[in-house]
Amino acid sequence: MGVTFGAYRLFLVGIGLSITLLLALTLEYTRFGAQVRAAVDNQRMARGLGINVDVAFAITFALGSGLAGLGGALAIEIVGLDPAFAFTYLVYVLIVVAVGGLGSIGGSFAAAVLLGITDIAGKYYVPEVGAFLIYLTMVVLLMWRPAGLFGRR
Repeated sequence: MGVTFGAYRLFLVGIGLSITLLLALTLEYTRFGAQVRAAVDNQRMARGLGINVDVAFAITFALGSGLAGLGGALAIEIVGLDPAFAFTYLVYVLIVVAVGGLGSIGGSFAAAVLLGITDIAGKYYVPEVGAFLIYLTMVVLLMWRPAGLFGRR
């Protein structure tokens, strides 16, 4: 249909989708996921039930750190590497989490897709306000749903 995509970009989309699916299924349908969810909701009660909250949080932190490193390593090919690499994209990450809703992998994924498409389409079709469009979208979505797209109240 006249649209071409780079093979590496398609590879990144596939990796992103598979990691998102694996994380969502792990947190929703495994014993470890239930322990993490219980520890996040009520630490005292989780400890009372015999869940080692410190170990669950340590494993979750290690997993998140590993995924952050993997994401950075995979993104270097497209975005390049410089000393301010993390700070360049930090604002976008915070916007995605806020719009998606805290504690929601699906919400963050939906927000990333929505905001990414809005940002690129705005820069392409309306270059005068393209860079501002992502912030306008964020404000409108958070006024409509203050807890985020899939956030809990």
